[in-house]
Amino acid sequence: MTMDRMNERVVEAKAETKTFFGLIGAALMIFVGAFVTIFIPYGGIVGAIIAMTGVYIFIYAKEGLKLEYEYTLTNGDIDVAKIMAKSRRKDVLSISASNITYMDYADSDRVKNDLEVKKGQVKVNRFSGISEDGKDVAIYSTEGNKESISIFNFDDKCIGHMKEVLKIKSAIK
Repeated sequence: MTMDRMNERVVEAKAETKTFFGLIGAALMIFVGAFVTIFIPYGGIVGAIIAMTGVYIFIYAKEGLKLEYEYTLTNGDIDVAKIMAKSRRKDVLSISASNITYMDYADSDRVKNDLEVKKGQVKVNRFSGISEDGKDVAIYSTEGNKESISIFNFDDKCIGHMKEVLKIKSAIK
C-alpha cells in the first residue's frame, strides 16, 4: 500500500493590474453617475444606475487587492488556486508530474536565459507572490506541444517533495 505524499502552501501575492483598472473604472462610473444625476435633467434614474454599478464594481475589485495563491502538491502534481479576500477561490492551473520536464531555482542562469530567449514562444505563469520565507522555483512543463514555465514560491518542504518525485528532472540538489 503506497501512501500519497501531499504538501500545501499559501503565499500572499501582489494584486493584478486588472484589479487597479477595475478600481479606476468603478470610481469613474461613480463620478459619471453622480454628474448625470445632478446636472442632467431627468437623469436621476440613469445616473443612479451608473453610480450603483460603479459602487458594486468598486467593492468587487477592492476584494481583489487581497490576493493569495494556494499550491497543492500531490505526488508531484501541482494544483494552483487563486484566493481573493480569503473568500473567493478560483482554480487557475494544474500540472501533472508526468508533464514536468525540468525544475530549478528561478534565479539560476538557465532559467533567466530561457525566460529572455524564449519570450513570446513559451507561456510564463507567475505565482511567486511576495512571501519572504520561500524560494522562487521554476517548473518547466509541456502539454501536447505547448511548453510553459511556471514560477512558484516554494518552502523547503515543497522543494523536498518535488525533488523526491522528479529526481533527475530537478537541477536543485
